[in-house]
Amino acid sequence: MSFFGRFVEAGRIVLITFGKYADQIAIIVDILDQNRVLIDGPSTVNGIPRHVISLKWVSLTNFKIDIKRGAKLGEIEKKFKEEKIEEQWSKTSLAKKLKLKDMRAKMTDFDRFKLGFAKSKRKAILGAEIKRLMKEKK
Repeated sequence: MSFFGRFVEAGRIVLITFGKYADQIAIIVDILDQNRVLIDGPSTVNGIPRHVISLKWVSLTNFKIDIKRGAKLGEIEKKFKEEKIEEQWSKTSLAKKLKLKDMRAKMTDFDRFKLGFAKSKRKAILGAEIKRLMKEKK
């Protein structure tokens, strides 16, 4: 049994962590050297074009599709949709955290005020209920 479970290989789904396409997933199409890989979005699905990226700028995920090195866009797109990678990815906790982070970044000042107000109301209601239950317990 191998100690490692995720390998840099053609077909591995990666999360781009830096650059223009940060926080989006892509597929490794080819390995150029030990520091760089060729990735594709596929561009017709999520808008990430085929380009070279450093391995320091990506994180490997548990997802993998079965493609050969240097696969063409049509084949990648077909496998990507067939295995429903986008849906599987959206169910992961990391994807949910990234979505929440993005939503918070897009909040306006008034949205932040409303959120804080709702949290304080909830805290007051919970506090009153806990106080009531403690009195009943005595």
